[in-house]
Amino acid sequence: MKGIAVPGIAFQIPVIGFGCSALTNSGRQKSFQLLGAAFDAGVRHFDVARYYGYGESESFLGTFLKTRRAEVTVTTKFGIEPPRRTNALRFAMHGGRRLIQLLPSVRGFLQRRAQGLLKSSRFSLKDAQKSLETSLRELGTDYIDFFLLHDYAVSENSPDEMVAFLMDAVKAGKILYFGLGTGVENIFRALECQPQLCSVVQFENSVTSRNIERLPRSGSIRLTITHGSLSASYNLVSAFLKSHEEIAKRWSASLHLDCSKDEIISALMLNYAVQANPNGLVLFSSSNTLRVKGNIRAVLEPEMAREQVKLFAQLVDRDFMPSNRAS
Repeated sequence: MKGIAVPGIAFQIPVIGFGCSALTNSGRQKSFQLLGAAFDAGVRHFDVARYYGYGESESFLGTFLKTRRAEVTVTTKFGIEPPRRTNALRFAMHGGRRLIQLLPSVRGFLQRRAQGLLKSSRFSLKDAQKSLETSLRELGTDYIDFFLLHDYAVSENSPDEMVAFLMDAVKAGKILYFGLGTGVENIFRALECQPQLCSVVQFENSVTSRNIERLPRSGSIRLTITHGSLSASYNLVSAFLKSHEEIAKRWSASLHLDCSKDEIISALMLNYAVQANPNGLVLFSSSNTLRVKGNIRAVLEPEMAREQVKLFAQLVDRDFMPSNRAS
């Protein structure tokens, strides 16, 4: 599997990256196990954000990368501000993790409550300066490879002041590239009226949400990073095949792969995302070390041909998409 060459980065980045959005859910030790599993399996790109884990995810990732920084690239994002980390917040987070371990069904409730503590749309110059310095400190690094505006929505206000700050940060060596990590519709609007923010773009793309096909092939974009190739998309396709056994059998016969196996479906979906973004990076996340290793191996050491992945996308179009629209 070829890597991605980005000017200014001394090595080719393997096409699969690890997302740290849920890194702290299981505690510090488990977080290091997950990061270690990803790195040892071949991942050299890690994606985090200022608010992930209420600020702890950057700290955990920075500690892990202390002796590995020159071997990896890092994305972090700003614009969603976590609450100030206090002893009370740390106690509540620890208690929440323990509660989820005992009662997994409360995860959704706790996540919804936690969202209320976040402050979004923090895109003032002061917010950007503070977030960059905090991220550099938490990550224990003197530069960030990709610094993205998180959930940014294009407005009538000119971003010239923000762009000037980000370009100055590039000149100072604090960041290599800046861009947007947001919904694809916001990226379309930014490409039209604020292209200077679109050198790097990050958005959702999967076999069931083919946003990358709508992206202009030319313009200001230097690097495209996609996420969401598994997660909700995987759950939908997996549930569909489990409830339509005859279709699963037909897919298995057509693909010469056992589509009743979860690892086969996840491998097909990840490889689809990679093939759809041939000159970019594809992110995934997991809180299971075996799945982390298996997903990375499925991309870096694929056991399926490109033609099988292409056929899989056609089968999803033919059988799953009409059924999903009808429901």
